[in-house]
Amino acid sequence: MPIYFILLPIILLLLLIIFFYVRHRRKKLTATCFQHYETLIPADATYCLKEFSPIEQRELNTLSRMNQLQIKGIYLVHGTFVGDDPFDLTSLIEKAFPNLRTSVIATIKKQTRKGQNLVIGDFGNFHPNLIDELNETLKNTIPVNNFTWSSSNHHYARLKGAFELMRGLRANQSPGDHLLLFGHSHAGQVFSLITQLCHQKTISSQLQIVLVQAGYEKSEINDLIKFCKSLVFNFVTLGTPIRYEWKLSEKMTLTHFINHRGNIPQGGSVTSSFTTKSGDYIQQWAVAGSDIKSPVKMEQGFNDELDLILGTGNELSLLRKNIKFKKRLHNVGHHFLTDFKDNSKLPNSLLTIFGHAVYTKRECIYWILNETLSHLHEEQESE
Repeated sequence: MPIYFILLPIILLLLLIIFFYVRHRRKKLTATCFQHYETLIPADATYCLKEFSPIEQRELNTLSRMNQLQIKGIYLVHGTFVGDDPFDLTSLIEKAFPNLRTSVIATIKKQTRKGQNLVIGDFGNFHPNLIDELNETLKNTIPVNNFTWSSSNHHYARLKGAFELMRGLRANQSPGDHLLLFGHSHAGQVFSLITQLCHQKTISSQLQIVLVQAGYEKSEINDLIKFCKSLVFNFVTLGTPIRYEWKLSEKMTLTHFINHRGNIPQGGSVTSSFTTKSGDYIQQWAVAGSDIKSPVKMEQGFNDELDLILGTGNELSLLRKNIKFKKRLHNVGHHFLTDFKDNSKLPNSLLTIFGHAVYTKRECIYWILNETLSHLHEEQESE
């Protein structure tokens, strides 16, 4: 009997097994991670309209209130395009010239971040001067960390950012520490990925596969997840667009601050964006479909895989569909919808990055800190 008569049924059987496995896997992951934008007020989310009034640090009594909450570390995490490799150019150089010394890459990243601080200041960016001032306020007893990640606008950059943040926590903190983390814009996705890695078994296993493919050691991944599970996280997002799902444990709290004008928890129309009439338009626009394609071929492959896990990243038709819902509220957490008074009768969209840059300004961040501490105290007392 010719050998192909034996091999043909085996090959067909293998192809069928692969086909149904991929189909089942794609269906399972997509169903798990698909983000719905149709629901205006999710069942597990709460919100309030909160009046903004500038507050000085001397009025906060910050250290005493932090100690009552047992906070052992504060982390400020910037959003997209203000990090040390916002357009993956350094990653591209690193892949193109693998023999380039790591110190050269580190210097490029350091200078990129330094340039960001110099050019944009506190414009959608946690400036080093703010960090110094906060550390002085806390008398250097509770360290305030200014965490830097690439800030590129795609899945893999955020996953890598989440892993690097977990590394930072492992290096700086002790098991069981209570932490307070503020994340501007897509830094909120970095936080949500930490919750997924720690507490969503199906998604975590898939994310770990990508991390291993990227060169991270499985033993380190397991160690970081175990360590982070011991921590108490108080996540605070600032203008974070609705993208990834959150998987909160009993050791996690989640609070959102959104620059919003109006009595209904919904964003504004495109035409009203020129004067930022309804608040933060980037928060409602940077939804699923809005990612940018990485110039690094390997990262493109990772993002294709992550599309199956976290939802489609880069697709214009999907973006158009999602934007029309103008969704404000995440599926979980308490939302402070606040008018940060950055609107104008004249076009000011570029001056405010469509209402998205206001959160990190000094007068706003102190007000946000005050409201956060008050909210956490209320939650603590109600338990």
